[in-house]
Amino acid sequence: MLHGFSTLQLIVVLLVLALVWYGGVLMFFYLKRKRGPFGVGNAGKWANQRADRGQQNTGSADAGEPLAGELMGKAKLPEGMSSVGMEDIGFVDLGGRNVEDQQGLVPDLLEEIKNVFLLLAKEDGNKRDFLELMKAVKEVYPGMASHPRIGRINGFIAEHAAFHLSAEELENLWY
Repeated sequence: MLHGFSTLQLIVVLLVLALVWYGGVLMFFYLKRKRGPFGVGNAGKWANQRADRGQQNTGSADAGEPLAGELMGKAKLPEGMSSVGMEDIGFVDLGGRNVEDQQGLVPDLLEEIKNVFLLLAKEDGNKRDFLELMKAVKEVYPGMASHPRIGRINGFIAEHAAFHLSAEELENLWY
């Protein structure tokens, strides 16, 4: 029985059924909007009359605000829940630590210093090689001598260096 139908005939039947379906849905919602609260009349006239009565009864100066919003108020959030903006969403406490410690210039510089130490370890570098490599790092990050976290950076270098660096040598790294 189905052998007698071609693909073109099937597509035409499906299009006709789709048009009938969407036409019915459109008519249903269009007519529902046109009808009033009891299924007769014009909904636009009824809505205007209701709005006029609402303004007379409440004496509200703001005609744009719906009547139900004035009577009911805003919904209360469940206990323990609050409404916050997108900028306030976070999963850790930012007050206890400085965000600059994780982002920006200092972590990038520390990563460069780690690379210098790795290169020295691979090639058995000494203090002279370290100072030459740090000159290249100093050119990439100018002005680090006046950075407020230079003490922590120098402490990191002193901890991870395979050789002794005096406080004077650490200070002179950045000048």
